[in-house]
Amino acid sequence: MTINGRLNRILIADDDPVNLEVILDFLADHEDEVLYAPNGKRACELAIQELPDVIIMDWEMPIMNGIDAIANLRKNPLTADIPIIVATGVMTQSNDLKTAMETGAVDFLRKPFDPIEFKSRLSTTLRLSASYKEIKEQKKQIEEMAAKEQELLNSSLQQKERELSTAAIFDYQKSELLTKLLDEIKRLDTVTNNLYAPEIKKITREIKSFLDLDRSWSNFKMHFEEVHPGFLEKVGESFKELTSNEQRVCAYLKIGLNNKEIATLTNVESASVRRALNRLKKKMSLTPEDSLRDFIDSM
Repeated sequence: MTINGRLNRILIADDDPVNLEVILDFLADHEDEVLYAPNGKRACELAIQELPDVIIMDWEMPIMNGIDAIANLRKNPLTADIPIIVATGVMTQSNDLKTAMETGAVDFLRKPFDPIEFKSRLSTTLRLSASYKEIKEQKKQIEEMAAKEQELLNSSLQQKERELSTAAIFDYQKSELLTKLLDEIKRLDTVTNNLYAPEIKKITREIKSFLDLDRSWSNFKMHFEEVHPGFLEKVGESFKELTSNEQRVCAYLKIGLNNKEIATLTNVESASVRRALNRLKKKMSLTPEDSLRDFIDSM
């Protein structure tokens, strides 16, 4: 019989070859592939190798009985979803049915087999198997789509983080350059005996206007929170003793800026940054051996 336009693979586990012949007669009008195992142990091996659509499992078999075989198959991720029909001519009471179902069987056939009942139950179970496969395929497709979306999101975040780091470095380079210009103008003013004092003051004011670190931080913070939403809020809530400048340093550490770059962006000396980082470690209850950068990166 075909389900969804494909032939089915059926595994028969039974120690009596006569039962196999009976089942083959029932399926004579169909082109299903039939596999045979004389005991539960071999049934488990074949199920793992061939991944049949349905297993018809005899209860009483040598080496490993059907119930133990079902339990083993249900523990294996490869075979956990294969529908199994328990077949027996002895264990036919209600408690037996309950045991089979609780172990993992999906249906129950009594021997000797009735051809109409056999075909009906097998057809229903094959449809159940097809539904399992369809659901697993849909789940796989959904997971693949989710993985691709996450990959795109990560790629986008990485791009934004690179842009953020570039912007911070640009601010750093701008601040460093303008600071050098201010120093050079002061030197020139001294060399010329304040000959161009009014012009020097005007230029100095214009340069200092571009050295507005608070404005640079506001712009940086806005873009930073797009890339690392909630980070600064989490830092503030977790470590309430941190100053606003220390929170700013945490943000710079988060994007991987080095001490010299942080010093320029916060308008302090490199030695001051080292001291500031040590204070941060203490406030965050880190030991001298702990890496502050690793800790910040994990937040």
